[in-house]
Amino acid sequence: ALAVALFVSILFSFFIFLYQKLVQKVSELNENELFLDSIIENIPNMVFIKEAKDLRFVRFNKAGEDLLGISRSEMIGKNDYDFFPKEQSDFFISKDREVLEGASVLDIPQEVIDTASGKKTLHTIKIPICLSGNKADYLLGISEDITDITKSREAFVNLSKLTALGQMAGGIAHEIN
Repeated sequence: ALAVALFVSILFSFFIFLYQKLVQKVSELNENELFLDSIIENIPNMVFIKEAKDLRFVRFNKAGEDLLGISRSEMIGKNDYDFFPKEQSDFFISKDREVLEGASVLDIPQEVIDTASGKKTLHTIKIPICLSGNKADYLLGISEDITDITKSREAFVNLSKLTALGQMAGGIAHEIN
């Protein structure tokens, strides 16, 4: 009986030790998750994650909500066709599939997207995320709003054209005189 009590006591101590280690590991995992969540939330560009199977959104950051004017609670579990015109959605989905099938990063220097506040021009990078093996499980997207840069570039090009036209007109007027 004493041997059984000793055995039960040792076994109980061992289970308490394992439980404490488990609680410690869960706490560390929670802390790491909070840390990574904080990073994603504080990135100033839109960050989204889609699951590879049917390209539904599983993650969406605050910058994405602000850019698109759509809350993450509306986005999660849905796909591009739920929010964007068919032509845009077809483009997004085709690029997503290209990334997932090729298992390589895709840089889209300029794409136009309809948002709650009008059309925006984005620079988007799409990255396949493989958790196990070579097949992508998720698609990570990072989009920067380059609307103002694009408009400034277009204004500069137009100004340059007007300047050249003005110089040409001045030269012709000088020749006429």
